[in-house]
Order: sequence, then structure tokens, then C-alpha cells
Amino acid sequence: MTGTGAGIDQGQLDQLFTAALEAGIARIEKDGHFFPLVFELRSNGVIHNVAVLDAAPISGSEGVLGRLSDLLRSRAQDGLIRAAAIVRHCTETARLFVQLRAPNYSQDVEVPFALSSEGLIRRRRRLSLGEFTSSPAENTIF
Repeated sequence: MTGTGAGIDQGQLDQLFTAALEAGIARIEKDGHFFPLVFELRSNGVIHNVAVLDAAPISGSEGVLGRLSDLLRSRAQDGLIRAAAIVRHCTETARLFVQLRAPNYSQDVEVPFALSSEGLIRRRRRLSLGEFTSSPAENTIF
């Protein structure tokens, strides 16, 4: 990993991961799917969900992830963020993927889930999580 600033501690990583994962869960329970979500741990220690509007044509999810990484990389180089998380949903395999990146940390976390519905008149989706797995990943942001 390359670094442009000080690393973050495990507590901050946990908070960032939890914010990203909970947002992904909420989007699936509400809508059944979502486009990748971006979260930043800003230099002041606050976690923000970032809305990204990119009207240029894209080629698959890797194109989207590459663009999001480019956006976050420039923000990291400017010292605006200390860490980032991108959460995406894979509908084919019922999994969430959370990419966690900081100057001293780069992991991809895979979270399988099962989706059930309840209620007769007003159907509600309920998501239950499986066992998480994580693997080291290339850090293209820091």
C-alpha cells in the first residue's frame, strides 16, 4: 500500500465498515437492490455518505468502481479523507461487498445474506447476514 497520510485505528475502521454495511442492508430491505454506495472518513473524524453523480457512459460495475476509486484517490491526495468504503450489492449471489481503504489498511469484505419477506398486506424484506470473509486487496485509493 502507498500512503499519503497517517493510518487509522481499528475502531475507526469498524465504524466506517458498519456505516457502509448498514446502509447497504437498509437499501436492500427497502428497494431490493442499490448502486454502489460511497462512504468517507473525513479528516475531522466524521463519516459521510457521498452522493456521486456521473453522467458519462460506463462499462459494467468495474467501470463504476474504477471511477469511484479515482474520485476518492483525488480526495485522499488533497488530505480531505482519512479512509473510504465502497459497498456494492451482487444480486446473482446474494452478497454485499465492502471495500475498505486507508493508508494503512486495504481489505475487501464479502458478506453473504439471505432475504426473506414477511407481512400479508404490506410485504417487508428482512435480510439476515451470513459469515463474513475478508481478503487483502490492492489499495488504489491511498
